[in-house]
Amino acid sequence: MALFIGGHDAARITAAGRAWVQTCLVGDGSILGGEPISTAMGFDHLDRYFVQQPEAGSRSFYEKLQAQLEDAPPSARKLMAEVLWALFLFPSNINADTKREGVIGVWNWSGENLSTDHPMLSDAMLEGIGSAGMGVNTNRWRELNFMIGLGQAIKKVSPTERAALFDDYDRHVAWMDTVPQDGSRQFRHMLRYFLFPDRVERMSSNGDRHKVLAAFGVAPLKQTRSWSDRQLDEALLKLRRAQEQRYNTTELDFYLDPLRTQWLEPNAPEGEPEQDDEVAAAVKEPAETYGRKARPARNLILYGPPGTGKTWRLQQLFAQYTDQPADVDRATWEIQLVARSGWRAVIAAALADLGQPVKVAALEQHGLVKAKSAQRKRSNVRPTLWGYMQSHTPLEVTTVNVADRRPPYVFTKTEDADWTVVPEWRDVDPDAADLLDAWRAGPGVAGQPVQRYRVVTFHPSYSYEDFVVGLRPVAGESEGAAAGFRMVDGVFKQICAEAKANPSRQYALFIDEINRANIAKVFGELITLIEPDKRTRYDAAGALAGGIEVQLPGTGGESEDDERFGVPENLDIYGTMNTADRSIALLDIALRRRFEFEEIPPNYQRLDRSVEGVHLGHLLRAINDRIEFFVDRDRGIGHAYFMRVSTLEELRTSFRLQIIPLLQEYFFDDWSRIEAVLSSRRRGSPFIGIQTLRADDLFGAREVGTAEYLRYFTTPPDSWSAEAFRSIYEMDDGGG
Repeated sequence: MALFIGGHDAARITAAGRAWVQTCLVGDGSILGGEPISTAMGFDHLDRYFVQQPEAGSRSFYEKLQAQLEDAPPSARKLMAEVLWALFLFPSNINADTKREGVIGVWNWSGENLSTDHPMLSDAMLEGIGSAGMGVNTNRWRELNFMIGLGQAIKKVSPTERAALFDDYDRHVAWMDTVPQDGSRQFRHMLRYFLFPDRVERMSSNGDRHKVLAAFGVAPLKQTRSWSDRQLDEALLKLRRAQEQRYNTTELDFYLDPLRTQWLEPNAPEGEPEQDDEVAAAVKEPAETYGRKARPARNLILYGPPGTGKTWRLQQLFAQYTDQPADVDRATWEIQLVARSGWRAVIAAALADLGQPVKVAALEQHGLVKAKSAQRKRSNVRPTLWGYMQSHTPLEVTTVNVADRRPPYVFTKTEDADWTVVPEWRDVDPDAADLLDAWRAGPGVAGQPVQRYRVVTFHPSYSYEDFVVGLRPVAGESEGAAAGFRMVDGVFKQICAEAKANPSRQYALFIDEINRANIAKVFGELITLIEPDKRTRYDAAGALAGGIEVQLPGTGGESEDDERFGVPENLDIYGTMNTADRSIALLDIALRRRFEFEEIPPNYQRLDRSVEGVHLGHLLRAINDRIEFFVDRDRGIGHAYFMRVSTLEELRTSFRLQIIPLLQEYFFDDWSRIEAVLSSRRRGSPFIGIQTLRADDLFGAREVGTAEYLRYFTTPPDSWSAEAFRSIYEMDDGGG
C-alpha cells in the first residue's frame, strides 16, 4: 500500500484529510471549530476578498493576506485558516511550528483565539508526509485560489452527490477535471492521495510520476506527459504491484530504497516538479503577485460621432485578453493551439506523439484530443475519431472497410484494430507536424501571444449564419470532388466554445460598427442569452447549473437532436456604434436594454495646440457647435481627424478630403448649411464660394419658373490661409 512511507504517520494524516473533506466539503462545518463556516457563502467571500483582490508587493504572504481579508467577515477569516491547514497537511518541507503559527494567526484575525493545543494542530498532525518542493510556497496563492474554486464548485452539488464524488475514485477523477485550475496544481494530487491512498502514490506533482514510469521502463516522458491523472495512477499502481512481487513485500515506497535509487538521483529532493513539464505548465508570474479570477461578464457599447477614437479604445482592451508567452496558462494555450487546427491534424499529431499503434480508447485520452473536445464542446468524440481516421487511410489499407477515402492519407490501421500514422506522415500532413512540434514545445516557447478574443465588423449584409451558425458551401477535399454544404460555426459560436472550455479565464468578442447590421436578425435568440444574468455555468457533470440554453436548429447532425447552446459567463461583448450612421435606427430596442452604453465624445483637450496660428481645439469645437445647431450632437466630428495635423497644408488636406465630404453627408448635400458651418463670424465662408446663376443670362426670355440659382463650390485649397481657419472661431474676421 502507498500508506507505507517510512517514518511518517501517513494513516493519521490521510484520515485527517478525509475528515476535512467530509466536514468542510461534503458538509458545511469546521475542522478546527464548531460552527458551520465552510458554506457556499463562505467560499464566495474568500473568492471576493482574496481571489478577486490580488495584492502585489514585497510584503510577506501573511501581511498581504491580512490586508486582503480586512473587510471579510470573521467566518471567512476562519475558513481561510482551515483552507491553509488543509494545504499544509501534505508538505513535509514546511516545519510544524511554521504551519501552526500561520493557521492560528489567520484564525485569530476573526477576533476569536484558536488554542495551540488543538489536536488538529499537533506536531504529529502537521509533520507532513511528503515534500512538495518549493512550489507549494512560491505558488501558495495559486493553490489557495484552486482550493477556493474547488469549494465553490462542490457547494453547487447536492450533499448526497458531494459524498459520492469523494468516495468513488472514477467519479472523483472525472469531476476534478471540471474544476478550473491555473497551471498544474499540487493540491489536486494531494487530495487524491488523501482519499485513495491504496491506489494513488504520495506524489504531489506529476513530474515525479513521469520520471518513475520512464526509469522503470513503463513509458517514456514524451508519452506520459500527455497522460491523464487516471492513466498515471493506473500505470503506477500496476508498477507497484510488480515491485511488491519482486521484493515480496508491500512495504515499499518510491521515495525510499530500494525503489528510490532506480529513478531518483542521489541527494535529489523528492516532490520537485519536473522543470519542462509542471513548471512550464504554470503561469510564470512573480511569487508575490496574486492572481485574479475572471470577473462577471460585461456587455458594453462605445458610441459617438466618427473620429472620436471608439475603435482605438477597443484596441486598447485587446491587451486585457492577451497572454504573453511567458504568462500563458496551459489550459488557455491548449485551447488556442487546437482552435487553429482541424480534427484531422489533431488526431494525426496525437497518434504521432503516442509513438505506437493504439486503440481509439487510448487516443481519446491524449491531451490534444481532450483539448479539441473541450474546444468543440464534444462529449463523445469516438465517432469523430473513427470517421476522420477511416476517411484519411490509404486505399491499399485493407483493414478499413470504407470506400470514401480522401487525401491526405495519413492514418493506418493494424490487424489488431490499432491506429497509428503512416511513416511519412510529416510530409503528408504538414499541419499535423507543425501542431505536434508546438505541442511538444509547450507554452511560452514559440514566442507567440495567446489571444482570448475575436474581432468582427458588422455590415448591412452580415447575417445570423455568419455570426452564430449556418449552412455554407465547402470545397471538395480531394481533386475533382464536388463541393458540398455543411453547418459551420460563426465567430460568436466559436468564441463561446473557447470560453466555455476554459472557464477560469475571461474571453471577449469585439464588434466594430455593431449598428450597421440588422441586429435583430444577426443576434436571433442571442438577444436573451447575452444578458449577464442569463449566462450559463455548469456543474461537475457538465449539466447546466445556471443560466439559459436554447436549441440551435440544424445542428444535431445524424442524431437529429439539435445542439443546446448558451453564452458562457466568462465572455465579454464589446461594440462600437457610430451615432452619425443612418442605420442607427435599426438598433433593436431589446439590444439597447442588454448593453451598457458609454459615450465617446470629441476630446478637445487632445487638440489643445496650435498649428501655424490655428488652434485646432477651438476650430473643431466651433464646427461641432454649428453642426449641433443645425442637426444634433450625434453628427459631430471627432478629434481624430485633426490628431495627425502638424502643418497648415495637412489641415487643408483634412478639410478637403475628410471634413467637407463628411458635411456633405450630414446635410444631404445642402450646401447652404455647409457654407454656414464653415463661414466666418461676420461674413461668408472662405472655403465655400457662391455663384449666382440667373435665368435671363442662361435662357434669355424663355420662362423657366426660377429667376436665379445659387451654385456652391469649394474655393481653391491653396487659398485657405491660417486667417481663414481662425475666422471660423474668432469674432473678428482674420483677427488674431
